[in-house]
This record gives sequence, structure tokens and C-alpha cells, in this order.
Amino acid sequence: MLSFRPRMPLLVLVLAFSAGCNSGPRASVEGKVSYDGETVDKGGIAFIPVEEDAGTLRATGPIHDGRYHLDNQGGPTPGKYRVEIHWRKKTGKKVPGEGGQPRDEAVPGIPAKYNTESKLIVDVRPGRNTFDFALEK
Repeated sequence: MLSFRPRMPLLVLVLAFSAGCNSGPRASVEGKVSYDGETVDKGGIAFIPVEEDAGTLRATGPIHDGRYHLDNQGGPTPGKYRVEIHWRKKTGKKVPGEGGQPRDEAVPGIPAKYNTESKLIVDVRPGRNTFDFALEK
């Protein structure tokens, strides 16, 4: 029993160090997305660094049922980001798809002011971040 006690502080130190190393420099981001009161059912979100040389990393992910989540393995690094939100909204019509099979027609559901021309800016902090986007026409 005596030989185990001196190693305990070393074991605690090793576990604490390895836990910190696994978290990495990225942060997690999550939230809800709607446009004009309608849930964005299936789309995409991109966090694009405002300053490319600041060590920030671009991150993208899917939106499902009005929610997105990028964990600390795939999320952005801390810093300022311009956010682009994309949504292919179903029209309710069927159009010919691959092999002549009908598929749901989809059109851009969010205007360029929220994606290619987006002015949405967020400040990602280390750890967990929540950003909800209730976009208006």
C-alpha cells in the first residue's frame, strides 16, 4: 500500500494534463436557426474568420430541424467570425431527378444578406458557445 501512495499525485497530474490536451484549441458552437418564424429544417452554417491571419479556423456544419452543433473537434477556434446560413427550402413540387426519379424541388430559402453577403458577426469564446439566429425578411 505504501508504494501506491507516492504515485497517486503523479497519476492525478498525468490525467489532468491529458484531459487538457484532448480538448484542443477549438470551441463548440450550437444554436437554433429560423427564418421569418419558420424553422430551417435542413441547411448549413459556416463560421468564417473575420481576420484570416489571427489563427482562427473556419468551421462549417449542417442544420437539422432548426438546430446546429459543432463540437470542440470541428468547431471554430476562439475569435470573431462572419456567419453564413444556407437553406434549400422545399417548394412542395416534384421535379425530375437522377434517372428520371421525381425529387422534391428546393430553392434558396434565405436571402444573400444572411449568407454570401452576411453581416452576422459573432465572437466565439473558448469552451461552449450558443448562438441562436432568428432571421427576418
